Amino acid sequence: MHKPDNFYTLGTAILLSLASTTLAAADNKTILVLDASGSMWEQIEGKPKIEIARTALKSMLADWPEGQEVGLVAYGHRSKGDCKDIETLLPVGTLDADKIGKVVDGLIPKGKTPLSAAVQQAAEALKYTEEQATVILISDGKETCDRDPCVLGAELEKAGVNFTAHVIGFDVAKLEDQAGLKCLADNTGGKFIAAANAKELNQALIATVQLPVVEATTPAPEPAKPTPAPLPSAKITAPSTAEKGTLIKIEHQAEQPGLEGHVYLYAKGKDQSITYGYVRPEGDRYPPTELRLPATPGDYTLSWKDPQEQLLAETAITVTEAHIALKVPESAPKGTLLKVGLTAPANLEGHVHIVAKGKDKSITYGYVRPNPQGGYLDAELRLPVETGAYEIKWLSDRNELLAAAPIQVTESEVKLELPASAPKGTLLKIGLTAPDGLAGHVHIFAKGKDQSITYGYVRENPIKGYEPTEFSLPATPGDYEVKWLSERNELLAEAPIQVTEADIRLSAPDQVQKSTEIQIALQGPDGLSGHIHLFAKGKDQSITYGYVRASATQGYEPATLTVPDQLGEYSLRWLTDRNELLTETPIKVVENISE
Repeated sequence: MHKPDNFYTLGTAILLSLASTTLAAADNKTILVLDASGSMWEQIEGKPKIEIARTALKSMLADWPEGQEVGLVAYGHRSKGDCKDIETLLPVGTLDADKIGKVVDGLIPKGKTPLSAAVQQAAEALKYTEEQATVILISDGKETCDRDPCVLGAELEKAGVNFTAHVIGFDVAKLEDQAGLKCLADNTGGKFIAAANAKELNQALIATVQLPVVEATTPAPEPAKPTPAPLPSAKITAPSTAEKGTLIKIEHQAEQPGLEGHVYLYAKGKDQSITYGYVRPEGDRYPPTELRLPATPGDYTLSWKDPQEQLLAETAITVTEAHIALKVPESAPKGTLLKVGLTAPANLEGHVHIVAKGKDKSITYGYVRPNPQGGYLDAELRLPVETGAYEIKWLSDRNELLAAAPIQVTESEVKLELPASAPKGTLLKIGLTAPDGLAGHVHIFAKGKDQSITYGYVRENPIKGYEPTEFSLPATPGDYEVKWLSERNELLAEAPIQVTEADIRLSAPDQVQKSTEIQIALQGPDGLSGHIHLFAKGKDQSITYGYVRASATQGYEPATLTVPDQLGEYSLRWLTDRNELLTETPIKVVENISE
């Protein structure tokens, strides 16, 4: 639903609610993070969203506070499907509006939405652990790169000196898509603003910079709080009690149609809102507002305020304790998949994290999902490979603790079964012995190096244990290490292997007539693969190739290829699937075969 033409009230509301953030303080540095993912080509009122964003950014820069440094980061503009497509386009420095405008005009939306990593990159560029820092994120969708913006927000808030992320959700209509964006802002003390069209985006961006400058050493006095009487024609209705962490619906009634604003939740006697929901009238009716209750039991107040922050109506609610429990074993083997049973009232959300005992940094997490048959599906997460005491914690999307349970991660037998040596280039099969529930990949490294050469997959056997994994050995003899790494690149097991020289040969005529088909005999140990390529002498561009196929009885089938009509000296090369040279032999293309 689009706002009416007098939408300037959004800016007013945001100014009032953000006045304490001192975004425009001269000692504060800001980085703008712009979504340039493929979805920014979608249109609103006939215009691509990226074009609307470019125009709005340029308009905002006209009101940029004098002396405040600014930088620009974008994501999704260079390649498709790449979660690492994040670029610092302009480092933090004195505003050059023309330069920013030209850079933004050159962005071509293409890829994914790694918004969490982009915000983290911006925060690190601002030295957020040492200095006050602000990030303004403009995104038209949710995270698509397996990061949780809610968790990131909590981490940045905890580690930062005075870090704030303001988030503008541009054309993000679904509440579930808004949730992560809003939580990122909430967890850093910032503001989430939903903008449905060009006008609202422009208002939202301008609102984030038109704030009073506050001297760091002289805090501005608290403004006098207006206490207008609630409008007698407005009323909100909510349950008098509800369990912590649950989602409640708030009904609205008003004689006057079209009243907008927000419903805020306050702890009783406090003036800092904990969360809020939108009031979006539809004609003369008011759909319910949904709001997530906090995890701390107690007395709270729900307040309906208009866009000018005037109180329209309020009601009290008591948040009660709830039976929320995690079902986990006392111990489990390292690296295995842990299934966590969830018992709780309906409609809870968040994530189930694992942290080392006494620490507060999440190692990994699983999702909280309702079960269609009632209750919740088990949350799944991968245990770390470091043994010791850990805690499983159910945290809300606002990073509030709902439940916790201890677990001991124990040692387990994880082994790789492979020969002490094998010929170069051959297919190596590796047996895997481990408790059920492990994952990851089995890699091969040159001894003492940390760059994987190739890897095989870890797959469970349908009956018991694991299928053998396999990959082709390198073509260079020497000492290597085979390592089973988890999905987080943690070492589960390793074993050495010696790659040995091998008798690998190609047999072909010394001379062949131009444009004819030839057969090349292949000799080598079992388990080789790749292709037989033809190169002009001294060149590295393959002209043509034939296939390497194992014979049904012994050895290899002859490889077949057609030589070119260009006369001269050539080289036949047996290359692996990784383009490593196994062997080569010269060959000459002639007009006619000499007798």
